[in-house]
Amino acid sequence: FSNFLKVTGTVSARNHIEIVVEEPGTLKRVVVDKGRYASKGDTLAILENKVLEAGYQQARAALQQAELEYNSRKVLYEKRAISENEYLGAQYGLDAARAAYDLARVRYEKLFITAPLRGVVNDRYYDLGAYANAMTPIFEFIDNEVMKIRAGVAERYMGDISVGTPVTLSFDAYPQMKVESKVSFVSRSIEPGNRTFEIEVQVPNPEHKLVPQMVANLTILRQTFRHRVVVPLDALIESEKGWYVYIAEENRAKKVPVTQEAIYENSVLVDGLSPNQQLIVVGQRNLSDGDLLEVVTN
Repeated sequence: FSNFLKVTGTVSARNHIEIVVEEPGTLKRVVVDKGRYASKGDTLAILENKVLEAGYQQARAALQQAELEYNSRKVLYEKRAISENEYLGAQYGLDAARAAYDLARVRYEKLFITAPLRGVVNDRYYDLGAYANAMTPIFEFIDNEVMKIRAGVAERYMGDISVGTPVTLSFDAYPQMKVESKVSFVSRSIEPGNRTFEIEVQVPNPEHKLVPQMVANLTILRQTFRHRVVVPLDALIESEKGWYVYIAEENRAKKVPVTQEAIYENSVLVDGLSPNQQLIVVGQRNLSDGDLLEVVTN
């Protein structure tokens, strides 16, 4: 007998990224637009910033000039036609030109907005021709190859759930879809507002059916009991002193007190019965202890 806990959760992307503009510029071209997929490093959009472009071209030309100057001075120095200081001056000039070029190149390349990982462009915040300020988001980008399911669980169940606990997932949007997974994260703190702790379950999403904010239903394995007595829920009768059932013993009804240990759907794990006893499951509510029975088995 297995005891399960059912909770409702929300689907979210494993990675949900706001791609920001690092260098300002006018949106010149959109390469990958909303709803399209991109691999890591793919160019999504190109910004135009004439100041940075000119600075990059200037730095590249200055580096080329410094390389020519250095190579010329090196030949002269090897022929002892110039002093060591003149040679070192050309070398330092080349180092400075290379550093200036590297800085200009890095800033210029930031005008090419690239995908940080494989995923889909979920939204674009600037129109073509619009000016994008530095440190403002330009794309909403999600990795939907693997999704996360987040759910809150009542604190009384914290001792039953750990990383690796089996979970069966179902989705209102896809009634026929069932996914077997495991708990991948268990929060070690309780949300004070509703006295719940958060769990996460990761689920592969190769067909991209699952989308953020979709409702997920989680059936979590709490406990598994072996070699125990399980009875139908309807067989139990409640009294002021607790729960009891009727069994058939020597053609008479016998009232037997039981203790509920776990319930799942229409089955109850009970203590107080043994496996070889005959449980009465029809008409038991009309019986009294000791009533004569005509036993009919099915």
